[in-house]
Amino acid sequence: MSKRLLLKPVLASVDVVILTGTFTLAYWLRFQLDFLPERPVPSFELYFRFSFLVGILGFAMLSSSGMYRLRQLSFGVEDFFRIFRAVTYSSLIIMVMNFIFRGYITGYDVETYSRLIILIAWFLSLVLLACWRFGMALVFKQFRKQGKGLKNVIIIGTDQIARGFCRAIQQNIEFEYRPLGFLSNGAEPDTEVEGLRVMGSIEDLSEIIQCEIVNEVVLTCMDMDMEQVAHTIKTCERADVQFSMIPGFFEILTRQMSVQEVADIPIFQLEERIFQRWSRLMKRGMDIVVSLAVLGAFAPLWLLVAVGIRLESSGAMIFKHERVGKGEKVFLMWKFRSMYEDAEDRRREMEAKDNSIDALLRLPDDVRVTAVGRFIRRFSIDEIPQLYNVLKGDMSLVGPRPHMPSEVAQYKDWQRRKFDVLPGMTGLTQIRGRKDLSLDEMVRLDIYYIENWSPLVDLQILLKTAPAVLWGKGAY
Repeated sequence: MSKRLLLKPVLASVDVVILTGTFTLAYWLRFQLDFLPERPVPSFELYFRFSFLVGILGFAMLSSSGMYRLRQLSFGVEDFFRIFRAVTYSSLIIMVMNFIFRGYITGYDVETYSRLIILIAWFLSLVLLACWRFGMALVFKQFRKQGKGLKNVIIIGTDQIARGFCRAIQQNIEFEYRPLGFLSNGAEPDTEVEGLRVMGSIEDLSEIIQCEIVNEVVLTCMDMDMEQVAHTIKTCERADVQFSMIPGFFEILTRQMSVQEVADIPIFQLEERIFQRWSRLMKRGMDIVVSLAVLGAFAPLWLLVAVGIRLESSGAMIFKHERVGKGEKVFLMWKFRSMYEDAEDRRREMEAKDNSIDALLRLPDDVRVTAVGRFIRRFSIDEIPQLYNVLKGDMSLVGPRPHMPSEVAQYKDWQRRKFDVLPGMTGLTQIRGRKDLSLDEMVRLDIYYIENWSPLVDLQILLKTAPAVLWGKGAY
């Protein structure tokens, strides 16, 4: 953790250099590029001095956007949008200052800093900061592949949540965790879980922290009493070890909460935040515009796929299947047919053979899938006809994935919260593993999306869908 603290001033210093440097570079470009309109060349010293204010302001905006928290040393779409937001806000503030203090800064009543230079500096800062952070993320990724820079973590609990968390961090080094082992809560017959040893019980935590290099302790079991939890937190604080926990009861209550006091007793109240009217109108407008654009732009490809399906096997090109949508209403979802005509007849045989327990039959070598179907599934081309469902209003571009009535019949009560909104063509499940996820994991992601929706979240999911589709993780 101390190395990460040392990394912060390095990142901040380079960021400030980039911000100040791009402002002075923008000054040079403004008067060197022939295609830009000619203007009298102002004093370089004036712009050079102002560039330091630009750097400090940009640093403040990056800091407020969370670019120095360093929870994960990676770079993704969210980080790009944080940089975009910080650079845009700082540029807008500079323009406002430029107008308010007109004449006081430059020394001339009719002169201000060039808006074109500010715009060029905005673009250069956005590109160079993103490239710099992305390059650093690639370097750290190579370190992680070599086992360097990972946080040693001990997992308290041995139940399914603990096992699932362990599998997740073992399979993805981007989480930057190295699991050392498990601690049981009480008597535990297992000596090994997920290939890792059970290091002892929770009472042994203090001794284990002294003997092992531990960076974080993650609590996953929810059957501990408050005194045990408090003792565990205190043990971690004394040893300067990060304590984290995976929510139990509140895993199904992801909504924003407000705190009220009644007779000096705090009461947590859930706040309803599901798509207000303006949100629904904005989301619907984006659905219509994007759907029409995709259908029109790639019409030849859709025609080619339809012909390929028809030539390979008999049957309709479009497969219509019942799905459960908003308000638990059943609708017909359209897809390009990727299976043979008798696929549904074989399904029951395969369910009995494979003894599926997740209510989702997901087999990489599914014999029901045709050759063309395997290709279009690999790149999710079979989903394109769902744009008709989007235009019709049965679905949205982004939202929880709709399941079949037989799958919904096995839902628990808390999982039915996903029916509060329109289902989507893509969503968090598509960019976090697709069919490699269990039903519970899918629905948890869907509920998280519902409670944290914003236009920016939809845009981020759409941008992340493309690489997820190209890499084809979980697609079969």
